[in-house]
Amino acid sequence: MDDLKAFGIEIGKGKYFEEAFYGIALVYTVLFDKIAKYLDSYGLTPAKLNVLMVIKHQGGESGLSQKDIGKRLMVSASNMTRVLEKLEREKLIERVGQIGDKRIKIIRVTKRGSQVLEDVWPGYIQTMKATMCKLKNPEQKILADLMLKWFRDLKDQK
Repeated sequence: MDDLKAFGIEIGKGKYFEEAFYGIALVYTVLFDKIAKYLDSYGLTPAKLNVLMVIKHQGGESGLSQKDIGKRLMVSASNMTRVLEKLEREKLIERVGQIGDKRIKIIRVTKRGSQVLEDVWPGYIQTMKATMCKLKNPEQKILADLMLKWFRDLKDQK
C-alpha cells in the first residue's frame, strides 16, 4: 500500500478506476524492466524484439514495409527508422527494394536475426512465467479475460 501512496494513489476510497489504471501502469513498468534486463544479455531491447517478431511472424519470408511494421506496432516513423537502423547494423534484418518500386524497402529478418529470436524465446517465456506465477492459474485466467475484454472494447470505441 505504501508503494502506491508514493504515486498519489488513494486505496480504498472507491476510486477503482484510478486504482486499476495506475496499477496497470505500475505493473507494466515492473514487467518492462524485467523483460528489458533479460533481453539486454542478447543485445536486444523490448522495441527491437517487438520489431523482429512482427517482421518474422507477420511478414514471413516476404517481409514487410517499414510503414506496415509501424502500423502494427503503433510507433512514430522516426522511432521506427532508428530501431531498424540499429537492427540492420547488427545484421538482424535486411532491407531490399520492392519488386516494381525500388523506392519502397521491404524488411526481412536475416538468418542471424532468426537465430537470435530462437535463442531468446525460451528465456523470454520463462521470464513471463516467473512474473505471472505471483498469480494462481485461475487469477491469471480472470486477468487475461478482463484485459482482452477491455482491449476489444477500447479498440471498438474508435
